[in-house]
Amino acid sequence: MSKPKLLAPLRIIPLALSMAMITAALVTPHAAAADVNASSAPVTIKTEVLPSQKSSSTLEDVSSLLQKFRDISNFATGDLAKDTAYALNIVSWQMPHGGFYKDMEKQYATPWNGVTERSGWKDPSGVELGTFDNDATTSEIRFLTEMYVKTGNPIFKDSVRKAVDFILVSQYPSGGWPQVYPKRSNYSDAVTYNDNAMVQTMILLDDITQRKHGFDNDILTSQERSKLKLALDKGIAYTLKAQIINKGVPTVWGAQHDPVTYEPLPGRAYELASKSGSESVAITAFLMSLPQTPEIEHAAKSALKWFDTVREDGTKYNRQGPVYFEPDAGSVIWYRFYNVDEDIPFYADRDGKKYMNILDISEERRHGYSWAGSYARNLLKLASEQGYYKLSKPLPKS
Repeated sequence: MSKPKLLAPLRIIPLALSMAMITAALVTPHAAAADVNASSAPVTIKTEVLPSQKSSSTLEDVSSLLQKFRDISNFATGDLAKDTAYALNIVSWQMPHGGFYKDMEKQYATPWNGVTERSGWKDPSGVELGTFDNDATTSEIRFLTEMYVKTGNPIFKDSVRKAVDFILVSQYPSGGWPQVYPKRSNYSDAVTYNDNAMVQTMILLDDITQRKHGFDNDILTSQERSKLKLALDKGIAYTLKAQIINKGVPTVWGAQHDPVTYEPLPGRAYELASKSGSESVAITAFLMSLPQTPEIEHAAKSALKWFDTVREDGTKYNRQGPVYFEPDAGSVIWYRFYNVDEDIPFYADRDGKKYMNILDISEERRHGYSWAGSYARNLLKLASEQGYYKLSKPLPKS
């Protein structure tokens, strides 16, 4: 039975990408998979900082793309008495390992009663899991630090230090962070860029070690900051090594990666191993915000080139349909998932299968997940305006 023309996207796979798929030679597999024996060797981040054409304000400008990861407005009201009481409640919900669970705003309205479960996830032995998912733990650290500065209450300092220990102990030896700690024994144990969990953690550590964005205080000792600097360097090194390589060319990253081999891994059933057009944006912006060593600059500019190459100008994505992709001269999109070994977008459903047409997945998944978006538009625009990267052609004018 033919699909209704009104619903069918005019083109699910861009023509240029389709031709590339047809004419491409053999594709080199992901670099980590081809270099498993060498994967334990650390990536050396050189201390040399490259001369840059960027103005002195460029790093701050790039950092503005990451500012949303510092937002604690879901906790803070500006009323000192209310915020202090709320912060004390948060401390009471902190788990013994130092982590917090996600989406706890309602629970934090009252102190923990000593009985209610503090996490929606447990490890196989019944230990409640802390997480970095949905801004968890990192947001609590930022808010409690702010409340310590405002009140001087040592309870908040102690809680932050305990949460910092959670960050340190949960990091894999290779440098990546999982979604949860202790292990959940499923996809959550992978190094998790999904929903920007690991990037948000690295941004926090960078702010702490650089004593910026609220951390220019005595909330942590110099020894603790030194430990976090080492952890951050390991996280950056992991990210550089996890960058997916196609035919010798660095591209972007997946939503989850193996902590040992660095290769991209699947998440939930409809989140297959892939190159991520969404999560890779914040990774790239974070790398751009760092001092530009040769390795960091090469990784960031390679990712920018990938975004520039696979972008689909003149198409608008409508998440709720009924026409999911339609012509729009002012729009540009990237897809959520691309094949690991080639730049071909795909979709997936709860059956764990890959589909090339969005109409072939269930309506529940079509509307319940973001399959495309203008993900990298602001990133490319800023990189171009600052002279960091030269676009192959101008972005569509919105």
